[in-house]
Amino acid sequence: MDLHKIAKVTRLNRLSKGRMLLIAAAVTWSTMNCSLDNCIAAEAADAAALGESAFSASMDKMRLGGIPYRNSSGQIVISGSMSDNDYILTGCEPQAQMAYNIARASEPAITMDMLEIADELGSSMEGLEYSVKTASSIKSKIERKTDTAIRQGRLPKSDVEYVQETGDLIRYTQIVPHNQMADMTNKTIALLMAKGYVLEKVDNKYLNPNGRYKAIHLDIATAQGVHFEMQIHSPETLAANRATHAMYEEWRSPDTKAERKEQLYKVIRSIYGAVPQPKDIMTVKNYSRI
Repeated sequence: MDLHKIAKVTRLNRLSKGRMLLIAAAVTWSTMNCSLDNCIAAEAADAAALGESAFSASMDKMRLGGIPYRNSSGQIVISGSMSDNDYILTGCEPQAQMAYNIARASEPAITMDMLEIADELGSSMEGLEYSVKTASSIKSKIERKTDTAIRQGRLPKSDVEYVQETGDLIRYTQIVPHNQMADMTNKTIALLMAKGYVLEKVDNKYLNPNGRYKAIHLDIATAQGVHFEMQIHSPETLAANRATHAMYEEWRSPDTKAERKEQLYKVIRSIYGAVPQPKDIMTVKNYSRI
């Protein structure tokens, strides 16, 4: 791996050679884990049979660490670091944990590619420390989906099924100029495909006139079948996202009453509605590979 490229795409031009070598090692290890995930899963399954401490030690070996990055605010963050102390799916079956572990192990290599794309486009990545969904967030999602299934009289899926269908175990937020959202989306897709990624879905939220939320979401898969999400925002839509986040969390809670949900939906939609429509955004068509 080109050490000068590491310094350039992470926006850390004063990185020591030793630190750059550590980053290169983390990316290389991540790439190996992507191709050897079945062997690692088997090893961790054996550790799980020996007890929780052995299982935790095996999971720690799957990830050397994230990628440091200087964000648009000048702050240095480490990709996926919010999961470093929150990666145990307490009470879930080992298979669910392994599906999550493989995503965590794959993240550094994927992140380096996403940073290269951002560098080429002159865009930036926001919230990279959240590039790996935390275990507690996944557990909450499993509980919400289980609760919804029970309320609707359906048999809930298994933990591993819920984890495997979560397309944003790895996720990114790319920030582009507002009136360039359409153009930047098309260029991002082209660069992803040039790197060998598979475009699974394009979800242009602007095409839904009644939607509460505006951005473009891309569902992507690696050649090894690891799925992740990229949200394409502008500074304006990101500001709306932050302003409505607490309301959204209340809105999606199963404990929130229907009348309150309707109120929240209208307020969130009005905040996004105040953001001008980006140039040519309606030309970005929805797409699903399946």
